[in-house]
Amino acid sequence: MMIAVRFKDGTYDRVKDSYLDRLIGANKVEIFWRSSGPVLVGRDPVRGRSNACCYRGVERRAGRQSQ
Repeated sequence: MMIAVRFKDGTYDRVKDSYLDRLIGANKVEIFWRSSGPVLVGRDPVRGRSNACCYRGVERRAGRQSQ
């Protein structure tokens, strides 16, 4: 499947979906289009990309400590 993308340099193209992850990882894609609409890389959720490293809130998943 071909995915429409806008690169960081402002150019547009269509790329194979298997290549899109590599382009995103190389920080070359600014926006790509899903059937549901545009996805802004860095703002919208992207499959396979976790923001777990950047969470600054209180860790609530840890087990409760006994008193």
